[in-house]
Amino acid sequence: MRIAPPIELSFEQRTALERLARQRSRLGGVALMRNYCYPGNAVSWRFDAPANDQSVAILAPEATPDHVKIIAYNLERVPVTAHMTGWEVDPGKWTMTQGTQAGIGNAPATADTPVQNLETRSVDFERSKDIAITFPPRTQVVIELKLTERGVPYWSRPDLGIDPEDVKVEGAKMTVTVHSVGAIDAPASKVVLRDKAGKTLAAAEVPALKAPLDLTPKTAQVTLAVPAGADLKGATVTVECGGTVPEITLMNNSVTL
Repeated sequence: MRIAPPIELSFEQRTALERLARQRSRLGGVALMRNYCYPGNAVSWRFDAPANDQSVAILAPEATPDHVKIIAYNLERVPVTAHMTGWEVDPGKWTMTQGTQAGIGNAPATADTPVQNLETRSVDFERSKDIAITFPPRTQVVIELKLTERGVPYWSRPDLGIDPEDVKVEGAKMTVTVHSVGAIDAPASKVVLRDKAGKTLAAAEVPALKAPLDLTPKTAQVTLAVPAGADLKGATVTVECGGTVPEITLMNNSVTL
């Protein structure tokens, strides 16, 4: 019987496989890979300075649309605050438990080590929504999230969006183009201009917009009068959707000038 020789991988192939493994273990799925047309990660992470992505070792052994488990170890000597963003998870109310695992003597904690100091809270969690988590120094933390009450499915939501190129300022006039990119028709909304301190400078009504179910753009253009002498550096332009149905995401609703 002939035995096939082992497959020898190139440096580029090994690097690609390692990148895949890191994403699956840290993000609960592959977020970005060549020829992947859609991300599959359950979560992503953002760390408050001076911490960074190398401050906390993270493993996501379980990551499904309704159940996420995280095991993390803070390598720093000070607490680290991170913001975990949901992606390929179902929207709704989740029960989140967080506790610590400590080894006995010089033995490190293992998967079978009991979780102590458990804290439980209810959180609203969905695609593009953050949960702030503080990791104590030099401590192994176990976090588990379970969906307990389903929210409005993404495919039953409207979504409005604006981009920096959609905001045009000419003298005392600001023109904003609002896009409907959701799965259902968007109700009437408004565009609000605020200075960097959060003070409202101007606002304009946006009519209801159809969903782009025929794959053609659905937009509305509104005009705002910029107050004389207004400082627009650091100001924000935000589109605020009316109605009671949540949008798919709020990440495309605001532009900073």
